[in-house]
Amino acid sequence: MTDDAALSNLSQVQHIVVLMMENRSFDQMLGYLKRAGLPDVDGLTGSESNPDAQSVEHFSFEWGPGKTVFHPPQDLTGKILDPCHSEECVREQLADGNRGFVRNFLATRELSGRHVEIPSEYRALPMGYYAAAHLPAYDYLARNYCVCDAWHSSVPGDTWPNRLFAVAGRKGPRVSMPLLKRLSAKLKQLTQLTNAPLYDVRAFTRELSDRQWRWYSHDPATLRCADRSYRRFKNLERDRDNFAFFDRQKVSSLTRALESPAVTPDSFIDDAASGRLRQVSWIDPNFVDLSVFDPNSNDDHPPSDIEAGQALVMETYQALRSSPNWDDTLLVILYDEHGGFYDHVRPPPLGFDDGSGYQTYGVRVPALIVGPRVRPHVCHELFDHTSLIKTILTRFAADPAGAIARMGPRVQHAAHLGAALAEAPRASRPDPTDVLGRVDAWRVQARADRRARRGAVSVAPDGAGRPFALHEFQEEFVRFAFAMQHLGLHHGEP
Repeated sequence: MTDDAALSNLSQVQHIVVLMMENRSFDQMLGYLKRAGLPDVDGLTGSESNPDAQSVEHFSFEWGPGKTVFHPPQDLTGKILDPCHSEECVREQLADGNRGFVRNFLATRELSGRHVEIPSEYRALPMGYYAAAHLPAYDYLARNYCVCDAWHSSVPGDTWPNRLFAVAGRKGPRVSMPLLKRLSAKLKQLTQLTNAPLYDVRAFTRELSDRQWRWYSHDPATLRCADRSYRRFKNLERDRDNFAFFDRQKVSSLTRALESPAVTPDSFIDDAASGRLRQVSWIDPNFVDLSVFDPNSNDDHPPSDIEAGQALVMETYQALRSSPNWDDTLLVILYDEHGGFYDHVRPPPLGFDDGSGYQTYGVRVPALIVGPRVRPHVCHELFDHTSLIKTILTRFAADPAGAIARMGPRVQHAAHLGAALAEAPRASRPDPTDVLGRVDAWRVQARADRRARRGAVSVAPDGAGRPFALHEFQEEFVRFAFAMQHLGLHHGEP
């Protein structure tokens, strides 16, 4: 497709929706497609392996029913089975042609500062992948829309740098809240506030008018983490207009009454149903859910139940598919980074100096482009998270060239998503009835599993009677939510 044709196709899109999930590699979530009817996907062949420190090869394998990464033995915690994904760990994982995933996983397992030996059945954990039986939503979307098999995270590192690149085209150092300057050093909560993930980078939303975008979340929005201007709560009108929950129906009437001065009564579900979607909608999944009978998150961050993520994806897709805005809507589902899980593709070099100090892109992540204007195919175009900014500003900024230039060299060099689009929306609408039925059945079973048994705790590791342990990202997010409250955001607001 020519550049002019791609740009022309993009110009027909009226709404772009982004759902960014957490910590999975392409091979873990979509690599199976190569041997499942989509041979054009650069996925798994079954011969991929990684050695451990004793040079024992551990091959890629499919997690079977009843044996998943996320139902660990009683003596192991979710943190133990959450691979490292710091920059140092990623360097080790990518050593010798992506041959260090298993070694790094086994070498970095610690609990309370002490090394933990992983049982033999879990030693190959980073090599495990899922298939259609685990991922009904992705299997359906991959076969009916576009799989991007060359979408890399922006940097070879963890969550926050990659999310910063996704919204600002660069990363920045953590900053302290102005409030800390006035707090006593004896304040018990000082450590929590100091360690909150707060940054100050200029988000792409500032290149748009406030009427062009809305950020939907279940918790305080990640945009507030990134850009200081969205942590100032003097302008309640802007907050009411630009930040909303994903689904207001899940919020109690008391919370709704307390939040009414600052938060719109709408939600993503409401806006999609009524045809009031903004030009740009960004959706944060639920990073921390304290409901007893629901999974403790649906963002797919280990040790999340990945079927909870599938339910969120289908809820988002079905809301859009039923919307009056559907014919002109583009939905992008992707992950911030690989989470320490195996991928066989070596991250490509940047080929230019963006001032970040990184020489390559990050590890490949799952990415699907969905919508009636999307050609059903496998897209091999090199994308990274800054492609989101490039696409949004190319389509919706009043001065696209100036806006893109202000976002920096990474965005300027990024490819936009027009190459994945068709000239006109398709007339047919693929039927998701079977997938929706499977998701509904999972939801019923998941709630049942999380109820306490007579004289015993629940079957699910995050259900009733089980100790609730936050993983590292959730701990950071709780600190962020705590910091937002001290800056003036009411409890429970997005």
